[in-house]
Amino acid sequence: MSKDTLKKMLEREQLFVPCVYDCISARVAEKCGYKAIFLSGGAISYSQNGLPDMGFSTADEMIEISNRITSCTNIPLIVDADDGYGESPIVVYHTIQRLLKAGAQGFCIDDAGGYRGFERKVAAKENDTQYIQACVPREVWLAKVKACVEACKNTDCVIIARTEVSDLNEAIERCIRARMLGADMTLIVRAMHTLEDGKKVAKYDSGWKMWPDVYSVNGVPNVKLNDVKPLGFNLVTFHVFEKAALYGMLHYGMGNMKTGNNLYSELQVSDNLRLKEEIEQILGFDYTKWLEREIY
Repeated sequence: MSKDTLKKMLEREQLFVPCVYDCISARVAEKCGYKAIFLSGGAISYSQNGLPDMGFSTADEMIEISNRITSCTNIPLIVDADDGYGESPIVVYHTIQRLLKAGAQGFCIDDAGGYRGFERKVAAKENDTQYIQACVPREVWLAKVKACVEACKNTDCVIIARTEVSDLNEAIERCIRARMLGADMTLIVRAMHTLEDGKKVAKYDSGWKMWPDVYSVNGVPNVKLNDVKPLGFNLVTFHVFEKAALYGMLHYGMGNMKTGNNLYSELQVSDNLRLKEEIEQILGFDYTKWLEREIY
């Protein structure tokens, strides 16, 4: 197990965290040297249900997958808990308690309402790149944040108050209010896109902040880690493993389809013995330790 909790790590350093969606992606992240992982609601929807990120995942699914991941990895897990999977704060309280029992060391709780997910097309288009998100009233979301704070009493769990409102000033106000209630970290998703936006947020919200999903446009990252670190963004996430898995499966699958056997993929792995050993470790081929525990 990791000696430090997520909260202790964040007190010491900025964490660059990949999004995961199952045991294999989580173990790969750990093998790559990442110090924490983020369970993505969108990635769960794609991988587990074959559906777009529009709120199809349930609390039971997220809790079950969280439990599986924390049972096979040694680094902290942060969970995308959406809106807490309920309208009532007491339901949110119960959801968070269940996530804590599943081993989560951090989670996001957001103010989205109605249609959900990255593909959601609510109201009108904005600059042809972003869709306006329908959000619950400020007081409704803050009641959920307060419930989360109560559920996490006497724990080291990191509460990330996530707002999806599209107006930056309102987003900042919501973050400030959530922090006053006891949220450890804030996250602005729809209203913050550039480093200048981040500077404005940091001017009014000086505590821990999460920068959501660093991405690149025409080969240029939208922000650099060292630029947002001084602004208090000590948690930065990004999506890589879904894309890597898809590319790998298509690449090897089509190669084997052409040859009518598995030599294409086998030869590429066999040519790199270190890679082969690491893959076997990730997949859990350390079967000898289990055989030693076999009871005859």
